[in-house]
Amino acid sequence: MLDVERLRDLALELADAADAVSLPAFGGAVRADRKADGSFVTAADRAVEAALRERLAAAAPDHAVLGEEQGGVLDPAVPTWVLDPIDATNNYLRGIPVFATLIALVVDGEPVVGVASAPALGERWDAFSGGGARRNGVPAAVSDVDDLARAQVLHGGLDWWRSAPGQWEALGRLADAAWRTRGFGDFWMHLLVAGGFADVAVERDLKPWDVAAPQCVVTEAGGRMTSYDGGSPLATGEALTTNGLLHDQVRALLHD
Repeated sequence: MLDVERLRDLALELADAADAVSLPAFGGAVRADRKADGSFVTAADRAVEAALRERLAAAAPDHAVLGEEQGGVLDPAVPTWVLDPIDATNNYLRGIPVFATLIALVVDGEPVVGVASAPALGERWDAFSGGGARRNGVPAAVSDVDDLARAQVLHGGLDWWRSAPGQWEALGRLADAAWRTRGFGDFWMHLLVAGGFADVAVERDLKPWDVAAPQCVVTEAGGRMTSYDGGSPLATGEALTTNGLLHDQVRALLHD
């Protein structure tokens, strides 16, 4: 039986180590290379993941690791740490403080520990299964908005919505039904739902390291994160995040 609270504490220690690497290099002249998929990677991305893997090898040698920069496998038979050393690398490159290290532990396909550390924002969110979610050490909870007409809806890049048949129209339906829409993107919009600052966040074209930690935080804050059809965001690369009360309403609009 895993002690998920102790493992959450380990994830917080890992986040401290990550911040010590990423924050001093932020805002300066950051060199970036292109990866095979065309996305950027910086020395800080690589250094953060290397530092976390080194610590995990010592603290949890029986666990597997999946990271954005060094790869790995999300093994359902083995507790797996899922690492995004710098989520929103493009923001990091442009000096925008909305970036974070995302750390999760996934067991049997479900995130049971989640930490998102955004040092330039002064934000640290954490959660573990059954233990609730916290923002900067204070309990976090989703909103009680139950009418989409009063909901603030956040979405990712518009190019993603244009690139899939029917999705542009789906986003339009959602925007028409909501009180307000904004395009925050990346980890941040899901955490805003977890904290009750927004009510819905929708995103696609994701990898497991993008969603594992936010999924744990959102769920423990009382919300829901699924794929658009209600399945696992880890498996599908889609993320529909809501306060729970609006989940079925939004799913219906996305599939109209």
